[in-house]
Amino acid sequence: MIDLRALARDGRHVEGEIPVARLERLADSVSDPVGSVWFRFDGVRDDDGKLFADLMIRTELTLQCQRCLDALRLPCVIHNRLLLLRPGEEIPEDDLENDEVDALEVEPRTDVLALVEDELLLALPLVPRHEACEAPVKAGGDEEISPFAVLRNLRGKA
Repeated sequence: MIDLRALARDGRHVEGEIPVARLERLADSVSDPVGSVWFRFDGVRDDDGKLFADLMIRTELTLQCQRCLDALRLPCVIHNRLLLLRPGEEIPEDDLENDEVDALEVEPRTDVLALVEDELLLALPLVPRHEACEAPVKAGGDEEISPFAVLRNLRGKA
């Protein structure tokens, strides 16, 4: 737990490494919770006095390919700039449409590991699959009969 706003005000940084298995929600989302996650928060104050945390994350996760069901190694490299807001503080107008910055309300004590885990969960593909996996082919190769073919035949008899 750290004060990200103080980190940004002072222009400091914090970095660390944690085993994937210790991030419970992430460990439940991967097929094999091995390896570790490296992260770094760099605090920044801009000329307007806005406080930011530049977040960098690097890891490699093991997922299951949804086509072949084999292991899929997914390298994750995340760079994200977070605009640090006090609870209840409005997002400044000029930042509302800025896709390069995510606004984040932070308490004086922020769980940075939960924040790292959130970013990784958001980066996971909805349907993980290898680039080279082909779409599944129906066994037997016969052309599929439409379930509406019966209705078409009934319509012809009326």
